[in-house]
Amino acid sequence: MDQIEISPTQNPPIRVNSVSKFVQTVCEVRDEWIEGAAYFDPWFRGQRKASWVLEPNIFRLDLLEEEDEMRAEFQRRAPQYMTELVPADFWGWYFLMQHYGSPTRLLDWTDSALVALFFALNSDSKFPVDSEDAVVWMLDPWWLNRTVFNDQPILLPDFPMAADYLAKPYKRTNNLPTDPAAIDPPFIARRVAVQRSHFTLFGSDRNGLTRLGQAPGAHLAKIHIAKSAIARMRADLITAGISDTTIYPDLRGLADELSRHQLGTWPPT
Repeated sequence: MDQIEISPTQNPPIRVNSVSKFVQTVCEVRDEWIEGAAYFDPWFRGQRKASWVLEPNIFRLDLLEEEDEMRAEFQRRAPQYMTELVPADFWGWYFLMQHYGSPTRLLDWTDSALVALFFALNSDSKFPVDSEDAVVWMLDPWWLNRTVFNDQPILLPDFPMAADYLAKPYKRTNNLPTDPAAIDPPFIARRVAVQRSHFTLFGSDRNGLTRLGQAPGAHLAKIHIAKSAIARMRADLITAGISDTTIYPDLRGLADELSRHQLGTWPPT
């Protein structure tokens, strides 16, 4: 029988051990967060290890001071490698940097719970080692921006408030805000659209989202995927139609999907 285990912390993590329990849990949390008749889509972020914190890679790599230089060089050199439309402005370039793995202050989210679960369960390795729980984070982005901006909707790059978080490279004239904000990107690449992408854009505090999420009544939930259940849930997710070619609709996705299929065992162990 499926069980949810809740630990005694301010915002305790939830622990699940099946795809069905995961779906049930995210729907229950969503229902708790919705007030009134207005529906909204929560955001989700899958991480392969529950011990990883909610922190953009530019902080993990200690490269915040080099951000402007990296942005300028990426925008200068990237066009020769482009196979899709060239971004129209510096915002588009910034989201493209994140998409291809360059350090930014962005953190990826999706409004699809099952897409996030795929990222939590599937590492880049063809032979993943399930050494600890995986995790899916769940966020109410409207709660985040209400907390930071007092009833601010999800940011778009052309919103005045967004200008405080990003300017043209070497053009920043003020300090970064402290807290992160929820922002929607232009769909500058097909994968961004397919993965139903959204982002939190961090300010100067690398732990800003974690700090806000620890407050009473915060709409940030942590759902642990029991390590003993990962292999089974990985197989069940494929049966539910979420696989590499769903997430990466290209040759990389096809190659990974074929490899996982041939390397898989039944029953999953």
